[in-house]
Amino acid sequence: MSGLEAISYSQDETITAIRNYYQFLTKSYLHEAYVVEPPSGGWPHIDNLQCMEKTDEVIDLLRHLPYIRRTEDDGPQGAPGCHFADWQQISQAASEDDGCSMRECSEPSELVENIPPHVIGLTYGGRNNPTFLLDTQRGIVHWYECDDEIRHNADNDPEWVMPVTDVDDPYEWAPEEEAEWRAEHPAWAVADFFHLLQRQFLRLKFVPISPKTVYEVHDQQDSEEAAMLSAVQDIYRQHGWPNLATFRKQECLQAVGAILRTEYPDHLDPGPEDDDRGEDEE
Repeated sequence: MSGLEAISYSQDETITAIRNYYQFLTKSYLHEAYVVEPPSGGWPHIDNLQCMEKTDEVIDLLRHLPYIRRTEDDGPQGAPGCHFADWQQISQAASEDDGCSMRECSEPSELVENIPPHVIGLTYGGRNNPTFLLDTQRGIVHWYECDDEIRHNADNDPEWVMPVTDVDDPYEWAPEEEAEWRAEHPAWAVADFFHLLQRQFLRLKFVPISPKTVYEVHDQQDSEEAAMLSAVQDIYRQHGWPNLATFRKQECLQAVGAILRTEYPDHLDPGPEDDDRGEDEE
């Protein structure tokens, strides 16, 4: 159990943590083509994001991050209901007048005025999208409205790490206008945060049902959805999950797609794309 004194921000370590997480997703369900890497000099249009009034350190980080690319339907999810911000694409069309709207799409609208310039949203999509706030000054990620079961480790995951905000009270180290939201919405060191997300997949608390869509297992699900998720969990295990060395991703996705079409058609992804096909057929 460590607090803020043991954590520091590193751009290289942050990029590595995010890249490793995206690579994990491509081994689990995500098509590799959805992850785009920056050119050697960084994404060329990122300076357009200066309109968000973020620090130079934030802008430089966004310049060098990999991204899950957006598509016409917002692209694939990187966690249940979660679209990570594709800042390189957003920046291409950004103008001087877009800063406020971009912040409101990546930060909780009721908190925008109290979120400092060194904090950037890692997700994009407003209120219906989970919000992850990266603090480049302290090296932590806040999960806005994090589920209590995850925050307090209700499932007794032996690799769970206590939020740093539960170790060090934000009212003792954060400015007054930030302390309330920081205390209410837990934060972890960057690497711990992405490990936490990864653990939800490994333990099938987060369940991909296609290369684009991820569900979360919770007690309030209706009986059909619960039965569907149980069936998909079984298919993942039958195909070697959670051992990534032996997991047969494409066979698994094809089997999941087949059972959705025959038994749970209401949960198929909309649109013409057949998401359980092999990547080489895209």
